Amino acid sequence: MPEDTWLQHWDDVIVGGGSSGATLAARLSQDPQRSVLLLEAGVDRLGGPEDSYPLGMSVLSGYNWDYTAYMGTEPKGRRGPYGVGKLLGGSSAVNGAIALRGLAADFDSWAAGGSPEWAWEAVLPYFRALETDADFTDSAHGSAGPVPVRRPAIDEFDPMALAFLDACKEQGIPHTADMNTGAVGAGPLPSNTRDGRRISAAEAYLEPVRHRPNLGVWTRTEVSRVLFEGNRAVGVEALREGRPAQVRADRVTLCAGGINTPLILERSGIGGSRRLASLGVPVVADLPGVGEDLADHVATVVWAVPRPGVCRKGVPWHQVMARVAHAGGAPGLGVFLASNVTEETIPEVGKVAEDRIAVVLSAMLLDPASRGAVHVSGAGPDDPPVITLGLLSERTDVERLMAGTRLLWSLLNASAMTQTLRQVLLWTERMVQDEERLRKAVRRFATPMWHPSGTARMGPSGDASSVVDQYCRVHQVERLRVVDSSIIPSPLLSPMNLSCIMLAERVAAWMA
Repeated sequence: MPEDTWLQHWDDVIVGGGSSGATLAARLSQDPQRSVLLLEAGVDRLGGPEDSYPLGMSVLSGYNWDYTAYMGTEPKGRRGPYGVGKLLGGSSAVNGAIALRGLAADFDSWAAGGSPEWAWEAVLPYFRALETDADFTDSAHGSAGPVPVRRPAIDEFDPMALAFLDACKEQGIPHTADMNTGAVGAGPLPSNTRDGRRISAAEAYLEPVRHRPNLGVWTRTEVSRVLFEGNRAVGVEALREGRPAQVRADRVTLCAGGINTPLILERSGIGGSRRLASLGVPVVADLPGVGEDLADHVATVVWAVPRPGVCRKGVPWHQVMARVAHAGGAPGLGVFLASNVTEETIPEVGKVAEDRIAVVLSAMLLDPASRGAVHVSGAGPDDPPVITLGLLSERTDVERLMAGTRLLWSLLNASAMTQTLRQVLLWTERMVQDEERLRKAVRRFATPMWHPSGTARMGPSGDASSVVDQYCRVHQVERLRVVDSSIIPSPLLSPMNLSCIMLAERVAAWMA
C-alpha cells in the first residue's frame, strides 16, 4: 500500500503482527471499504539460514524480545531469559510449529467463569475454519482453512519417536491418533507445516492479502501507548524506524501478546491507579488486573545422549508427545520428546554430546496454579519490564511436577528407550526417588516455556481483576480491544498458537 494512502486516519489499527494480529488484519481487511493498519515492532520475516532450520527447531535469537524474567514472585533471586517473537507472525514464526488446540475443558471453563460466548461449542467452528487438516476429515476438523495441519505417518518416525511410543505403552499410556481430540494418550504430534516448513500466521493469513489497497503493514514500528480523548481510544503513539509517529484510528486493537500488551496498557493509563500514579502516568481506567495473573507452562527437562546413529541432524525435532491426567483430575501434564537436537540452536549440546546431537524429554505442567506478574518499570517505552513468573509458588504445582518428572524417569528407563540412549545427563535414580532431593531439583531446574497468558484477562465487569469483557473490549473505555494470549483467563492445556489464531477469527466476526 502507498504510504500516503489513509496516512492520517484509519478505521482499524492493530498493534502486533503475531498469531492474533496477523489473523485479525487479514480478516478485517476483507471489507474493501475498511482501512486497516497493522503495526509490528519487529522485521517482516526471517532473513537468514533460520528459514531452512529442521522442523521444530525454535529460533531463539535475533527475532525476539530479549527480556529477562525472575523465576519467583519477587524481582530478585534466580532469573533467566524470556523471549517472545518479534517479527511478523510473532512467536508463530519462531516456535516449534506445534499445532495443538486448546481443549474443550479450557473453553467451557471460560464460559463457566462468566464468558458464555467462549464455550467449546461456540469456538469449535472457528478452530475448524482456521485449518486444513491433512489427516482427518470429520466434523471436528477443518478442510479449507489457511493453516495447514499434519501429523507424521508411522513410516516417518525416527527411532527415538518409535522408542518413546513403545515406552509409553509399557507405562500404560494408551495410543491416540489425534492429540487434538484432547484424549489422554500418546501419539503423533500435529504441526502447522507445509513441505517440511513451519507456516506462521503471517505466511498463512497475511502473505496472500498483502496486495489489498486498504491494508497497510508497517514493520519496525514500536507502539508506546494508546491515545485517548476522554475514555475513547483515538489512535496510537509509536516509533516508526526510530522516528516518532502518531496514528489516528476509529478503533484500536492490541495484539501485542501476554507480555507487551499489559505494558502498552499501563503506559496508556490503563492499570492499577496506585501503580500508575507512582509512575506519573495519568489514569484513564483503574483496572488493577492489568499485568497481574501472569501464567506460564512450566517444565522439567531431562537431556540424554543417544546411541550412535539413532539421531541425525536435519531431521524434525518434534514427532510425538503424550498427554497424561493428574491423579483424579484433568489432562494437565504434557510429555514432549525432542530428538535430533543440535548445537546450532542450543550450543550446550556440543559440550555434552560427542556427536553434537542430543535428545530432550520434558514434562510440562499445562494447568499450573502459580501466578506471576509483568509491569512497566517506568513510563517511557525504553524502560524494561519487570517480569516475575512465580514458578512453582503453589505447592500443588511442585507436587504435580515431581510426579511428572518421575514419569519422565520411568519412560527413560523403559526397555525401548534404554536401547536407543547411551547416557542420561545430570538426573540420577537417587535424585528422582528421594522425595526431598527431587523436590529441590524440580524447584531448581523448573523452566518456563515462554507461553505467557492471563495478564489482561477476560471476565465480567463485576470481576475486579478482569480487564476485558467476553467480546474482548477493555472495561471502562471505548473503541479499544485486546485480542491475544493476555486475555486467556486460565492456562490452556496446550501451547497457544492455534488458540490465539482462533481468538482473532472469533473476534473478527464481531468486528466485521
